[in-house]
Amino acid sequence: MKISLTKKDIIWNYIGTLFSMMSNFLLLPFLVAYLSADELGLWYVYIAIGNLVLLFDFGFNPTFARNFAFCWSGAQELRREDRAVADGDEVNPSLLAHLMAACRMVYLRISLIAVIALAVPGTVYVLSVSGGMETAGVLASWAIYSVGTVINIYYLYYSAMLRGVGAVAADNRIKVVTRALQIAVSVLFLFFGWGIIGAAVGYLAYVGIYRVLSSRAFWGSQKVSELHLDHEPIDNDRKKEIYSTVSFNAYRDGLVQAANYAATQASSLLCSSFLGLDQAAAFSIALQFATAIGNLSMALMTSSRPMLQSAYQRGDEQTVRLTLGGCSAVYLLMFGLLFLVVLVAAYPILNIFKPESNFDPVVFVGVSAYMLLFDWCALFSSMLANMNAIPYVKAYVISAVAGIALSVALVRGTGMGVWALILGPLVIQALYNGWKWPSYACRELGTSVPLLLFYGFRNLKGVVARGGRRA
Repeated sequence: MKISLTKKDIIWNYIGTLFSMMSNFLLLPFLVAYLSADELGLWYVYIAIGNLVLLFDFGFNPTFARNFAFCWSGAQELRREDRAVADGDEVNPSLLAHLMAACRMVYLRISLIAVIALAVPGTVYVLSVSGGMETAGVLASWAIYSVGTVINIYYLYYSAMLRGVGAVAADNRIKVVTRALQIAVSVLFLFFGWGIIGAAVGYLAYVGIYRVLSSRAFWGSQKVSELHLDHEPIDNDRKKEIYSTVSFNAYRDGLVQAANYAATQASSLLCSSFLGLDQAAAFSIALQFATAIGNLSMALMTSSRPMLQSAYQRGDEQTVRLTLGGCSAVYLLMFGLLFLVVLVAAYPILNIFKPESNFDPVVFVGVSAYMLLFDWCALFSSMLANMNAIPYVKAYVISAVAGIALSVALVRGTGMGVWALILGPLVIQALYNGWKWPSYACRELGTSVPLLLFYGFRNLKGVVARGGRRA
């Protein structure tokens, strides 16, 4: 089946992405108001560790989603690289069912590894940075957050399946509902004095309901139900063969995800280790804002991935070029606009809620400059991944390690403070990845970055002009 990108998909993807980010921002004033500086810093340590454990997915989620899209677009046999073997665009139910079985097997294994990681080294680290905080409260909140993280990891396969079959709107509707529930539960428990435990309970409620609604959305789809996937016999040898095929790029994707974590979110852990929880809270909030801006600016690209994968599988490279150009133009415009909104509006509000805290807007400017470059590179790298090719693994890993090394050297050897954690990775990324992979992706598509942006902005101008005439 051909996967198309509808206006409903685009709108719901923006709503879902925006609400996922806004849920953190809507929750932030309550966290700032009801948690101490140390509790707030510890909460961001939880988030950083949770994001680190999600790396145990090791690239399987985007790889499975990509292969689900190939299956949905008529693939009869999956390949490690390049286009899958296809004969028309009809779905092969047996291939899809075996891919789903392999997907479930992988996530069961990953969740078991996550349990061990959170229970032992995770707990030791949390206790080491919690300082003089009450141990019982720290352990209780950490246990609840850990359970939520494991549930989230195990049922990640529903996210891959929904995106892979092009159910972008459904996936994002679920995000809106579950994030709203997280806010409501968290605020309620915070209001009644549960502190960081209340925030952890809100997170657990979010992941539990997300699993239930995702399952209903996938199996309740008419197109999915017509395939009778649950009646397809599963051959273990074929399941293992599919796992072997998918894992080739999954492990490469996983190295990239680990490098991405090291290049972005790992800074929060470095900050808490070298500069203390108080500065870690201020730095993490700046990073949260900048990451959210990048995510929202990338939302069109995110919603376009199933369609881009389907178009590539069908050999429609013109559609791929035009879509990528539009995504690139939207990314630059939205990043600039959202950056100004946060700088002018959000930071003054934060200082009203907690004037004694050090929420420095200049630090936010520096973090945003880094995220602008990082996500620009990620946009084109994801296009290469859509083409079932990941040539940038080594460069990403080397840059991430070098960025951390430079950050540690600067924070130890100078008095730069949080700026060491900004300039270290920024300099390293700018030296190579920031220009290499946009140029590489464009060459693969027979175009260039300037030409891609020219057509992208021209198409946007045409859309605005047509909208103005209709008005």
